[in-house]
Amino acid sequence: MKLLCIILLISGCLAQPDLEKIRKKLATKKLDLDQLRSSSPIDEKNMTRLLRVDYWFRTESVLYDHLKNKADAPSTVIAGNFSFETLHHDLDGRMLAKFELTQCNTNNCGNPPPVIVAFTQGGNNIEHVLVNLEAAGQTEASWNFLFGIVNAIYTPAEYGEGDEQTVNTVYGRCRVHFGRPEDKRFRRIIDNCDIGYGQNFSRFDGLDNVHYNQDAWYTQNTKVDADIIMIDAIESISVRSPIHHEHGFALESRTHVEITNRTRLFIERKCGNDLTVKQCAEQGHGAVEVGKRLYENVRIGLKLNGGRLEKLLDEYGREEKLAKRASIYSQIVQVARKTTSDEWKAAIKSQSQYLPVIANALGSCGTVDSVEIARNVLPLDSLDDFLFGVANSPSRNEKWHKQLMYMMIEQKSDERYWKIANTIATVLRKRCEATTSARNSCNNGKEAIVNKFVADLLKKATSDEHLEIVFEILRNIPISKSYQLAKENICTGKSQKIQIAALKTIFAARKELYESQLIQKLIRLFRNTCPTETSTTESQLAIDILIRCVPDHQNAATLILRTESLNPDDQEKWNYLYSAIRSSSERDELKEEFWKRMRQFKVFRPNYAHRALQADSHAHWQQIAEAAGFKLFAESSTEFGSKLFKRSSFRLNSKKGKLEEELFALDIHTDNLEQFVSDKEGSGDPHAKIRLGLLGHHLPAYNVFNSNADLLATFWNAGGEKIKAFEGNVPLRDYSLKFPLLSGLTANVDGAGALGIQVSAATEVSLWNMQSAGELDIKVSGFLSVTTTMSHHSVEVHRITSTISANSGFLTHTEATFSSLPYHYCLTTEQDETSLRQITIEEIMEGKKSKKTKTRTKHLKPKTFRLDSATTQQCNLYYKELTA
Repeated sequence: MKLLCIILLISGCLAQPDLEKIRKKLATKKLDLDQLRSSSPIDEKNMTRLLRVDYWFRTESVLYDHLKNKADAPSTVIAGNFSFETLHHDLDGRMLAKFELTQCNTNNCGNPPPVIVAFTQGGNNIEHVLVNLEAAGQTEASWNFLFGIVNAIYTPAEYGEGDEQTVNTVYGRCRVHFGRPEDKRFRRIIDNCDIGYGQNFSRFDGLDNVHYNQDAWYTQNTKVDADIIMIDAIESISVRSPIHHEHGFALESRTHVEITNRTRLFIERKCGNDLTVKQCAEQGHGAVEVGKRLYENVRIGLKLNGGRLEKLLDEYGREEKLAKRASIYSQIVQVARKTTSDEWKAAIKSQSQYLPVIANALGSCGTVDSVEIARNVLPLDSLDDFLFGVANSPSRNEKWHKQLMYMMIEQKSDERYWKIANTIATVLRKRCEATTSARNSCNNGKEAIVNKFVADLLKKATSDEHLEIVFEILRNIPISKSYQLAKENICTGKSQKIQIAALKTIFAARKELYESQLIQKLIRLFRNTCPTETSTTESQLAIDILIRCVPDHQNAATLILRTESLNPDDQEKWNYLYSAIRSSSERDELKEEFWKRMRQFKVFRPNYAHRALQADSHAHWQQIAEAAGFKLFAESSTEFGSKLFKRSSFRLNSKKGKLEEELFALDIHTDNLEQFVSDKEGSGDPHAKIRLGLLGHHLPAYNVFNSNADLLATFWNAGGEKIKAFEGNVPLRDYSLKFPLLSGLTANVDGAGALGIQVSAATEVSLWNMQSAGELDIKVSGFLSVTTTMSHHSVEVHRITSTISANSGFLTHTEATFSSLPYHYCLTTEQDETSLRQITIEEIMEGKKSKKTKTRTKHLKPKTFRLDSATTQQCNLYYKELTA
């Protein structure tokens, strides 16, 4: 019996079903829809079963300047009841629902029209947002608490793409995370937002930081019905700055929703099964789409007027203090973005006395229209101010780059052509550095406009003089193509001027581009084995690049040290090398350790010649300050030839993390001056030029004198009067953001910032006493502000304005005597008193109106910077000669 059961069981498991018979049976049995409808609880064909859920809600929003003042800050509360109704299901798995206000308990809900939402079932992924504006008697949809509740419930994430995504939201591009920490409890987090979709400009990362965070919790009823019975959502917006802990604001909103009733409805069907949810909303409910996931056509926030351009120009012109001018200029930049072409043209014609600031602000706009106005209306003598604004424009719109190219090509004057090209190089460099992919595209030769720009420059370079200018321009865009062109022109028989310009371009390039072929060429320059004789200037520039190569390219150090001897060929060159190594070791601990290990090898051990060199060329690095995460340091290098000053380079840089920015640069280069202070006959006309760099943009070189007559005229005019060499403004921060809150309110966050720079110089030369004195005075003023306005139904409720202003300056004083060689000098650098002021203005416009102002100031004493050993020795010799 047991055996029989086993056999029957096995035969049953192995039996194959007759699939063909099953298919025929299913084909003959048709689905009777009428029979299904008659057996359904709904008797009529035009009726459908839908759902209505009633909720109670309460939202609260509070704006405050600092956490310690949060408890005393006024809040705006909205409370009442709303209903949720399902309207339609389509064949693609989408649902249409309506949110409608049913009762207001705080008398400030307004009269919002019902909001209809199309979303994907299962993930609550929002697809369309619609409103029946005609029935509500409105022409425009404005953000209200119904939109806020919709935004709290439905996610902007893509359906089926996972629980954690980075997607576009109404706040910016954010990380959206969805999870279920516990049974019947779900959580959605929105954070790590790139606020503003590229409209959030900051010249330096970390000046102030805008953050948005959202944390929403959902509680379900049962696993079967899956109704949301409770929502708790918290969101926060904040702006803080490491410069001053009191600067900025914080805004918090809380939303609480609870279910009160659930009703099944059997109502007349308004949409057929063949209609999509959007078609149903438009045809069956008369609604129009006001947006998708980004609520594109919903008016969010206030339309604030920043002021008229003419009024701000008048204020700027009347103000003499650099600090106030930076503040006004930051407002001008914000207004300039909204100024029409006609307003610009009128300002240029009627307010010619303010043309420098008009041209500067026009250039900072960075639009096609601004370039067209400059080409057609702006006077030629305002070109320099316009180009400085262009070079420092906060605009990320790339459409105007072509207009700049057209402007360059149409120039008939070579001087204007090179000036515009020099600015375009900086603009295109920013384009290449915007993202990692953009940098790779430029370095790989895939950016068409960059390739065209470089090709046009090379086509224009018909002489050595022009080729030198081309490399000076390419220093502002040191991409791979610029680097390769510069490398091809060193150690190949080119003139010294071309090689010097090419070496400076290579030094400006990223050190990741450096490779063994470059190192070999630089070593040949250093050893003076190129086709043409290498000058000390070229050798020292080659040293600067070679030292940047280590420790990534250790063979560079080996090749340098193998050239050492007890009888150096050029003491200035070797003295500069040892000084540059010490300077790089002070800056980078890794390089310090590397050079120590190299010197431990017996063949590379130092010898007495290192201490016996009779030379003055040197390099120096010094950290000046560290605050708010930024490190400020100075680099300088000086070259002497035959005990006579040859050239100098000074750079003031800031560094935060791994990102390093050049703030200020000054290069001075001279030739053929020995004939005036010695019996040596000159080999050519005396020449001197300077080049100024501000915030990474190097201005065109300026020739101080080019002949004996120019030199004598310069000496005779050097009476000690202070001359303004440069004045300009640079946008630091520029953004105008609008945040829709889950509470139904909105927040306008407007930030501005500018840096005012003024460079003055004075020189006094006494040919009778053979003495000179020079002074370089740099005044800097920075301004940063953020204004946050919380509004409800387009009415201002609460506003906080926070500003930071900082003022300081650097003064370099040089004295020299040149009665005989070697002549002596003394150079000192000092920093003026630094003043920091933070102001917070809080205005309450709802309920008990008030206005409060808080001012905080801080002063840092002036200081004189430490001199390097070479300069200290020169100062001692100088004062010894004076007192002799």
